[in-house]
Amino acid sequence: MNQRSIFHMLLCLLCMALASNCFAIEVSTVTALKSAVQAANSGGDKNIVISPGNYFLNGVYLRISAAGTKISGKTSNRAAVVLDGGYITTEIFQIVASNVTIKNLTLKRAVYHPIHVMPGGSDVVGTLIENVHILDPGQQAIKINQNSGKTHSVNYGIIRKSHIELSGAGRIKVWDINGSCYTGGVDAHHATGWVIADNLIEGFWCQGGLSEHGVHFWSDSEDTLVERNTIVNCDRGIGFGLGSSGHRGGIIRNNMIYHDTGHNYSDVGIGLENASSAKVYNNTIFHEHAYANGIEYRFAGTNGGLIKNNLTNKAIVSRNGGTADVSHNLTAAKSFWF
Repeated sequence: MNQRSIFHMLLCLLCMALASNCFAIEVSTVTALKSAVQAANSGGDKNIVISPGNYFLNGVYLRISAAGTKISGKTSNRAAVVLDGGYITTEIFQIVASNVTIKNLTLKRAVYHPIHVMPGGSDVVGTLIENVHILDPGQQAIKINQNSGKTHSVNYGIIRKSHIELSGAGRIKVWDINGSCYTGGVDAHHATGWVIADNLIEGFWCQGGLSEHGVHFWSDSEDTLVERNTIVNCDRGIGFGLGSSGHRGGIIRNNMIYHDTGHNYSDVGIGLENASSAKVYNNTIFHEHAYANGIEYRFAGTNGGLIKNNLTNKAIVSRNGGTADVSHNLTAAKSFWF
């Protein structure tokens, strides 16, 4: 092997190690993007790079059924590639395969969920959503579901370094689509081992009704890690469980949750409902609205957990028989501290 061949081989190996786009299919139209996804689903190249631009999908949605597919913007500037559903496309990405990556993109104005992860004929694992800006979903921004028979689920995914946002214009559209405030940031059912880290999630509230959480794992989800997120002006911040649909294990730590003077339906910063053995520590919650509680642990199924070293200006309370080891929290934070 001559020196030139050796150099070329080393360069390609380095490129692969750095997870670059050496062997990617680059697309620059909606038609080409749809075709590239369909080709990947049929066994073709799975690394799809989208050139900078604004892409109006006009009803096109992208269903990913090939494991290991990666779809990303050409650079790390997520604002450079915008996939716009225009409230015509129902869901921008439907992920039904394992180890799929969505990265370096802006997704906006899907009728329902800009990203919807769900099982096909087996469990789905290893979803990575990174450096994605999701703007103005018609319902939840990222939806994670089990199948209808609850025999398969979506597990061990990561959502990180992303910005999930509902604006004033999007808030009006949510009400038009649903007749209610049926919206939220990340909403997961029957999901195990997800990590939600280093994201900014903001604006999930309505004047006429209570929004869902910025981050919510329930319906027998377990071992969720929610850490280092900033959650701003969301009616409910982080939730494990809801009513009788509980959660097992998991950690909520080092998050910053803020809400301004609020609206008629503003609610709790961190809520545990039938959430057993959850650990909640080192979070900061500062709410300027009237709701009395910053952290709630609720119902008899909430037990065996730890609530410790949290800083808030609201109460930390048990409701409906919830129990936890509660210690070393401060509930009298002042605004000038921040």
